[in-house]
Amino acid sequence: MAAAACRAIGNQPEAVGMMRLAFRVFRGLDTVSDPQSVAYDRRSGACALAVATDVEILDSGRRLARRPGRVKVADGHWRDGWNAPDGTAYAVVDHVLCEVRPGPATRDLATLATLGPVRFAALGDLVFWDNGVEAGLIQDGQAVAWGGKLFPVASEAGRHVSPAPGGGVLAGFAGRVWWADGRDLRYTAGAGRWHFYKTGAGSIPMPADIAMLRPVDNGLYVGTALGVYFLAGTDPIKGMPRLLASPEPVTAVGSDVAVRADALSSRIPPAAACLWTSRSGIHGGLADGVVLNLTHSQVAMDAPALRAAAVWLPSTRRYVVVLHP
Repeated sequence: MAAAACRAIGNQPEAVGMMRLAFRVFRGLDTVSDPQSVAYDRRSGACALAVATDVEILDSGRRLARRPGRVKVADGHWRDGWNAPDGTAYAVVDHVLCEVRPGPATRDLATLATLGPVRFAALGDLVFWDNGVEAGLIQDGQAVAWGGKLFPVASEAGRHVSPAPGGGVLAGFAGRVWWADGRDLRYTAGAGRWHFYKTGAGSIPMPADIAMLRPVDNGLYVGTALGVYFLAGTDPIKGMPRLLASPEPVTAVGSDVAVRADALSSRIPPAAACLWTSRSGIHGGLADGVVLNLTHSQVAMDAPALRAAAVWLPSTRRYVVVLHP
């Protein structure tokens, strides 16, 4: 092995230093090692990249291509984009919650009176949303009220109120809607009664403020300021044992996405999984609380971030995350 710094500018790799080297295979970014001493194999011509600016690494590292760049496709103030499991896209455009259609074109769903970031969650074919002050439900393509119902059991009606998420992250899991309220994880009543929250009972305390909720088939990942926890099981009434799945906190709200486990590796059976970003890189959460650091000792996200946006592109198996300082 020989030491050399390698960077890709446009689609032309270049060596930095006294030695002329041939680069044939690019192993991806290495932001952990000293930029002047990333790994290089003279026999194979394989190396890691200390910097990659506007390039795509293709064909298992054998080819670099310039990124196509960005093109403005619509006017207006766009924010809080989200993709439902069925592929439907939503966003807030000029203070209006919209369905985003190809083009892109938009279909108005609800005009928002406040500016808080909108969080979404899917439960079957239902989409729930909340911005800290306003909340609602998208059902059969229409925006309707979430809550405001009378509980059907008269003796319990006084203890069941409308959900009030308050702007925290949301998730749909095991027939319930879950949301973060500081360090408390709250959830709606069971048996499909997602219009109701049972006061004094529908809550699980966590060790620190919650920044991520991502379900898998047999549990729920809860990202906090003290690490990512896994709540095993599907019924909070019977109990969901908690284990520390990763000591690394989630970098910022919004870096997490849902994926299929077999998209991360052909050696993993098909099942629900998730991805998120921490300071130590990109993590994959599998069933049973198993967490993979997919960029171990290769990529570190040392820059602080307050918010993030992420998307999973299944056709190319790419996870794209933008961290906002």
